[in-house]
Amino acid sequence: EENLQVRGNFIKLQFFVVFWRQKRRNFILRLDSVESVLATKSTTMAPDKKQKGRNKKITLVQSAKKDEKPANGTANGSAVEMTEEEALCAKLDEEARINAEARSCTGSLAVHPRSRDIKIANFSITFFGCEMLQDTMLELNCGRRYGLLGSNGCGKSSLLAVLGNREVPIPDHIDIFHLTREIPASSKSALQCVMEVDEERIKLEKMADELVEQDDDESQERLMDIYDRLDEMSADQAEAKASRILHGLGFDKEMQQKAAKDFSGGWRMRIALARALFVKPHLLLLDEPTNHLDLDACVWLEEELKTYKRILVIISHSQDFLNGVCTNIVHMTQKRLKYYTGNYEQFVKTRLELLENQMKQYNWEQDQIAHMKNYIAWFGHGSAKLARQAQSKEKTLAKMMAQGLTEKATDEKQLNFCFPSCGTIPPPVISEADVFAP
Repeated sequence: EENLQVRGNFIKLQFFVVFWRQKRRNFILRLDSVESVLATKSTTMAPDKKQKGRNKKITLVQSAKKDEKPANGTANGSAVEMTEEEALCAKLDEEARINAEARSCTGSLAVHPRSRDIKIANFSITFFGCEMLQDTMLELNCGRRYGLLGSNGCGKSSLLAVLGNREVPIPDHIDIFHLTREIPASSKSALQCVMEVDEERIKLEKMADELVEQDDDESQERLMDIYDRLDEMSADQAEAKASRILHGLGFDKEMQQKAAKDFSGGWRMRIALARALFVKPHLLLLDEPTNHLDLDACVWLEEELKTYKRILVIISHSQDFLNGVCTNIVHMTQKRLKYYTGNYEQFVKTRLELLENQMKQYNWEQDQIAHMKNYIAWFGHGSAKLARQAQSKEKTLAKMMAQGLTEKATDEKQLNFCFPSCGTIPPPVISEADVFAP
């Protein structure tokens, strides 16, 4: 009996151990499952407050188990890491996507699909319900360098974004480079970032193969342009050309070999600008290209863009830069695009003359209308002869109104600042005491 009792207790003990191990295993599996769900659902994790530096890592997704396949498709047990710079780029991309979804554009191509010019009829842009352009004409001719002007907030940058994203019908053979921000912080050198044109080269070679089979004059002319582009992008001259552009923008030989991640945002913006100049797209869109440049780089860029033989559209607040580069001015005003020949100084001069003539025409029309209305009021019910003259005046007035009257010339609002003199400061302006120089 004692043996049976001992054996029974031993069996109970074994059963209890097995039961406890099973409960412990279920608890661990449940805990692992919860951690996996939490890690998968989390999109960002707050960085450690003590962690400093621009390149500190932010862990986004981490696998909970080594044998579990992560949701993002990375290797087992690995974590996707992103620098602050990459997170900022992702945020800017998201903002650009939201803005693109908020824009509504209409327009129709008004030139031959193989033309080197861009012409969009009935061009309209609506942004978050606000109408920026309404049934106007967008016309950009090859070989012209346009300066885009307009008051702040009128939609100049939105217009460039519409063109850069091809939100209106633009022929496929017209390649576009819209300089929006600096290049990402990578381990590639500045020179390598500029020389990366393989994608462009493949596209041009494919287009050349298609145009070779066509015999019309426009296709052959386009084919010659592509061959010229391929010659400019030749591998034996690419490095020297990229080095020359970077040197003009302020990069010496040592800086050209530094990794892009070692540069600040302003210098990486220069690298992006150098890439645009190296590629030489058919349509180059530059929004404030001189913001990150010093005086020497601005002068060099002005001389470089003077010889741009394709289509160039610039937004800039530098009058000297616009005077030196632009051959035409596009003025964005009253939901219309108005075109002027010449640089900024010629635009100002021509526009003042047009406003003066418009105001003279407006005043003359208003005087005529007031005179005819006064005549009709006085003699409309007089003698038969005067009544007939009044009726004639009334018909003339109705005809003028039907044909349309000249609008009153209105200039854009200008803000004038006045900083009164603060006078002289009584001495001492600066005083020092107990200064020790080691």
